[in-house]
Order: sequence, then structure tokens, then C-alpha cells
Amino acid sequence: FKIIETGKRLDKLYISKVGEVTIRIHRPIEGKIKQVIIKRYGSGEWFALICVGAEAEEVPKKEIERAVGIDVGIKSFLTDSDGREIENPRFYERDLERVKREHRKLSRKKKGSNNWMKQLKRLCKVYERIKRKRDDFIHKLSRFYVDNYDFIAVEDLKIDNMKRNHSLSMDISDASWGKFLHYLSYKAERAGKTVVR
Repeated sequence: FKIIETGKRLDKLYISKVGEVTIRIHRPIEGKIKQVIIKRYGSGEWFALICVGAEAEEVPKKEIERAVGIDVGIKSFLTDSDGREIENPRFYERDLERVKREHRKLSRKKKGSNNWMKQLKRLCKVYERIKRKRDDFIHKLSRFYVDNYDFIAVEDLKIDNMKRNHSLSMDISDASWGKFLHYLSYKAERAGKTVVR
């Protein structure tokens, strides 16, 4: 694999047995390319996930000056020990009518036909849009806590067990607590902060 820089906004990625593919790079690649994963989403968009070899820098742990405790929930996404309450955005619930409408349209098409494929792409785009909005919210929220606190305590949840409650499973999945805790942990590790479950 190698990146061929054209000096324009678009670059080219050379993949053996495929050839040159025009790509858009959203940030400069630092280090030697070890692996490229080509991924195609249901909406028809293609992505190249580029893994580079770089030396891991050990970040020293910062002194604890500010600490916070976080309690996640369904009514409000989280409540912290400083009295801050973050509203649950409920991205899936907000777009549920649109999802149902696109599913109904898909069910009226003949499976495997061109119109069925087009409608399937539209449906996938709706799901991808929900996922991107959720990821954006979680990234920004986890970044806020890592930037402002040195020690973060969160409850150790058994999320898979909680999803067995059928009346709450959709709300728990929509909230994505597991993803939030994962983002919080890796960002804190990179910043030398501490997250304890």
C-alpha cells in the first residue's frame, strides 16, 4: 500500500491487485502504513481505514486536582457529582418515524430489483445518519470530561444484562452507554487522566 500525493485535495491510494484509487484524506498520515482495511457501508460509501506503525508514547499520569463521578441513565443521559445533568438526545427515537417509513417503502419493492436496491441504500443512509449523530454527541461529551477532570469515576454497568429487560432494551441501545465509557477510557488514557469503573 502507498499513498500517492497529487498536491490537490484528492490523493490516490495504490492497492496491489486493484491499482490506484482516488481518495480524500481527512488528516495527514504519520508513520509507516502497516495495513489498509477497505470497508463498504450499506449506503454504498467506501472507506479506507489506514493503520500506521507508530511508537506508543507513555503519557505520565497527571496529579488529581479535579474529580467527578458520573451516573448514566435513560431519562437524562448522565448526571455528574457537580450537579450537571445532560439531556438524553434519543437519536433513534427522534428518527423512528423516518426509519419506519423507509422500511415500509422497502417492503413494497420486489426483493433484488433495482428499485429495491436504491431503497435499501436510502434506508442504510438513515441508520448511518443516526449513528453519526450519536457518535458526534458521545465524542464531544467524553472530550469535555477528559479536558476538565483528572479523575473520573463511572458506575460499572452490566449493559448486556440490562438489555434483557425488553421494555428498556431499545432506550439502553439508543443511549450507547458502552460506547461512551469506551471513548471516555481511551481519551483519558491518552491524556494521562484516570477513569475508574
